[in-house]
Amino acid sequence: MQYIAALISILLGAVAQYFFKTGVTAVSNKSIETVEIIKYGITNLYVWGGLFCYGFSLLLWFYVLSKMELSRAYPLVSLGYVFTMILSYFLLNESITFPKVAGIILIMAGVFALTR
Repeated sequence: MQYIAALISILLGAVAQYFFKTGVTAVSNKSIETVEIIKYGITNLYVWGGLFCYGFSLLLWFYVLSKMELSRAYPLVSLGYVFTMILSYFLLNESITFPKVAGIILIMAGVFALTR
């Protein structure tokens, strides 16, 4: 169960990054002053969605840490790179290049080695 909670926590972190990226892109596309950027950020639903995802992710991560050794749990956070690349590809139309895939494979190999 703790591995499922860890995966959901890590996935929520990647989704939070997507929400933040979407929110700040909307702000950066406007030429507005600092006060308006702060106001827009506070009222932006994407920013709130990212904060909610991070908050729920944190609660799940607390559960994971209460059940697993830190040296076994923390390397799993690297899976966030995988989730982020996949979400970025499908939701932000970012490219998947050979260096990105090679890096992800190395990360996965490292996570596998550390969790054994």
